[in-house]
Amino acid sequence: MPESLVVGLPKSRVVVDAERCKGCDLCVVVCPQRNLHLSERFNRMGYHPVEFRYHGGRGDCTACGLCYWVCPDFAITEVSRLRP
Repeated sequence: MPESLVVGLPKSRVVVDAERCKGCDLCVVVCPQRNLHLSERFNRMGYHPVEFRYHGGRGDCTACGLCYWVCPDFAITEVSRLRP
């Protein structure tokens, strides 16, 4: 079976620059699939940065880009669909 047809392989990704993230929670709230959450660890500035997980609380990431557009600190540097 080709790798792209294996169930569970990520089809998208979100790249977060943890050092730029101030943990404002805007991207967490706007994500329709609940793929973003605040980390328990701290960044250099003392904030809990956002972390991405492909399998969210309401489903898999669709790479809609809402998190990218709502981030005031440009901490979400990439939202992309991965090749099948």
